[in-house]
Order: sequence, then structure tokens, then C-alpha cells
Amino acid sequence: MSKSPLLDVYADSTLVGTLTQEAHAGVFTYLPDVAARHLVSLLMPVRAQSYTWPKGLHPFFQMNLPEGYKKDLIRRWLGAHADVSDMGLLALTGANAIGRVQVVPHDTRLETAQSPADMATLLASTDSRDNLLRLLEGDMTQGVSGVMPKALVKPDEKATVWTDEFILKTGFDDIPWLSVNEYLCLEVARHAGLRAPETLLSNDGQVLAVRRFDRDRDGRRLAFEDFCSLKGIDPLDKYRKGSLEDLAKLTRTYVSADFLQDAVRDLFTLHLVNYALRNADAHMKNFALVYASPDDVRFAPAFDIVTVTIYPRFRHDIPALPLKGKRVWASGKLLYQHGGAWLGLSRSVMSECAARVEAAVQKVLPQVAEYAERFPGFRDIAKLMLDAWAQGLEDIKPDAKPGTGVPAPLREQAGLSGSDGVRRKKELNPYANPDGPFGHKAR
Repeated sequence: MSKSPLLDVYADSTLVGTLTQEAHAGVFTYLPDVAARHLVSLLMPVRAQSYTWPKGLHPFFQMNLPEGYKKDLIRRWLGAHADVSDMGLLALTGANAIGRVQVVPHDTRLETAQSPADMATLLASTDSRDNLLRLLEGDMTQGVSGVMPKALVKPDEKATVWTDEFILKTGFDDIPWLSVNEYLCLEVARHAGLRAPETLLSNDGQVLAVRRFDRDRDGRRLAFEDFCSLKGIDPLDKYRKGSLEDLAKLTRTYVSADFLQDAVRDLFTLHLVNYALRNADAHMKNFALVYASPDDVRFAPAFDIVTVTIYPRFRHDIPALPLKGKRVWASGKLLYQHGGAWLGLSRSVMSECAARVEAAVQKVLPQVAEYAERFPGFRDIAKLMLDAWAQGLEDIKPDAKPGTGVPAPLREQAGLSGSDGVRRKKELNPYANPDGPFGHKAR
């Protein structure tokens, strides 16, 4: 049996501890005299006693491990006998994870790999997706997990006006125009009053650039923890062991008092957006907190919002997390009950949030029409998105019931009336197939 590697753990570029495995259990130990502000996780404040996780790598350290497409690339690049265990992957990718915590093999100099990508040229190219996938294959040690292939890129200041880092994302042919889809959904979130990172779309609509929000204005790394990590569960359980009630409980537990009221309002608004836009992928890893110290923990900006149900394979998908034990789209009444009982919001505040979401959809309609005109292939997808949004806005109303209400004619309002021309066929639930593009192995 090979010996588990010893890894050095840094927080905000400061060496704070070591990580290893003993008898299959993960063991993290802080070094002596580490400052309290240099904690690696809200679940692991600085202390002398080691933190042991009997199931292997602690959920926090699993948070940014490469999965699916990225993991396959690493295996292909390094060979079938490469160490693709959690510890092995962390040793390869831990220096470039989201957030301020970096992990490298023991006694290895801490360096952050920089991508040579010219982001401005990539976004302006007519084959941006292929260029991004080639970039992804060349940047094998960048640990970014998720359903779409992603690569962390620091723009070249000589080629672009941006000075901070972005995440570049693209989709695959079986989920067409996913980048435009997410771009427009994030625009709705932004207009609804949620904080959302700056987004840029490639000229051919195939790549989305999202400004990283794990940096402050001075470029300093911020801590990032998703709710899967905060709940202490394996990322593979991000659908099975979470709920909207868990999100509320964790928010009220860990967000600092000065920011809690904003956080619960934003969480409620984000639920409304996810239901209204039919984002069936709002699982535990797609909610997060950011902070520079334990005294300023805040709800993270909205991210990874996509209208999933417009794609034939996922047409019958339901919400990723249950609410009051149920997973149904027409949940307006339950959402309002949840907002009052679990988030402490008044009826007037919740009604204001809902009104902002409805107004946000209206504000984004011209953009939907613009991209449908710019990208003819997106036109039919745009129509389906508007149909989904129209029904979603009905389903978040307090009196919503399945099959009731008359959806607003969003297609007509956007000037996109007519048949969608998209072939629909009955498909098996993709979540039941762990090897599918939306299965847990691909996220």
C-alpha cells in the first residue's frame, strides 16, 4: 500500500497546517501560533487538536477537486496508473483552487500557475469553444469543478482592459447555447437586486467569462465555502442530503450579524430566481459564503444559474433541493411560508423581492431578443427559455397551483412569437445516470 502524501496547506499565502491520511481518514493539523483569522474553514477554526474526517478527505478540501470532464483530462494526460485519488488530485490541483486556501505537496514552493491565454482574443474568435477546450487541456492543474468545463484565466493586461481574473466557461453540443443561457439568467439575477459577478460573452456566443468574486478590490484572495462543505457532506451528496431549510439554517449560523439581514433577503430572492427561471441545478454546491475573516462572513454573489428544463433531456427535471420535503415548481405558497418561518422575512419584503424578479425578467427581454437576432441558432432556445420563464413567474406567486394561472406572453413581448422548431422527445431522468452530463460524476 502506497503511503499517503503529506500536503502543506496555505491560507491567504500563509503556511497554516498540514494535511494527510491515516488509515483512510483525512487528518488536518494547524501549525503552532497560527492566527485565528487564517482559519481554513468556518467548520475548522484554529486549534491545537487535529481535525480528523473518517470518510477520507474533509468536505472542505473536496470542494474544489476536479470532477467529470476535468478529471478525465487529468487521467488521460497522466496515464491510467496516475494517482487520481482525492489526495492525489488535491496534490495536483490544490494550488489553484477557488478561494484563499491553497494546497501543495509538502516542502513544495507555493506558486500559482498562470494561464498564458489571451482572453480578449479568445472571446473575439469565431471558434471560442474549441480554443477554450484546448486551453483547458493545457492547464491540467487548475482545480475548478462543475458541470461545464472551466478554466481559471488571468487576462493579459496588454490584450484586454481587465486586470482581475475570470472564469471561462463553455457548454457542449448536447446542451446548445448554454453560455448565452447562463449569461441571460445572471442578468435577470442582477436586475432582481442580487449581487452577480461581471459577465462577458464571446463574440460567437460559445464562451462565458465570469469575473471571479473570491477577490477583493485590491486583488487579495477571499475565503470561499459552498454550502455542501458547510453542511459537512460529500460533494456527491449535493442533491441527496440538502434542502432549502438547510440553506437557511447554515446562512443564519455562519453569516456575520452585520450582514445577516441582507443575506436572508438575497437567499429568498435567489430561490425566487431559481424557481422562476427553471434552474433545476440549484444544488448545495451552488450556494456559498465569502469572507476575509470570521467577522465578515457574507452571502456570496449569485452564480451558476441556467434555465435547464428547456433542453429535451432535462425537460421533466424538478428543483434540485426539496422545500418542506417537496420538489415541485409551483411552490409560491411554500416559498413565502419558508421566507417567513426560516428566514424571518416580512410579507411586504417578500412581495417586494418577487416584484423585483418579475421586473427583472421584463428588463432582460430586449437582451434575449438581441441575442436571438445575433445568433440565429439560439433563436429557438430563446423561445423555450421565455416560455419557461413565463410559467416560472406564475409558479412563484403566493397562490400558485400546478396547471393554474395564465403565463405572460413573453415570446410576443420579445418579438419572438412562432413555433420553436426544437424537437422534443421523452428522455430518462439524467440525474438517475451518474455518468450522464448532469449526473453527479460530471459536476
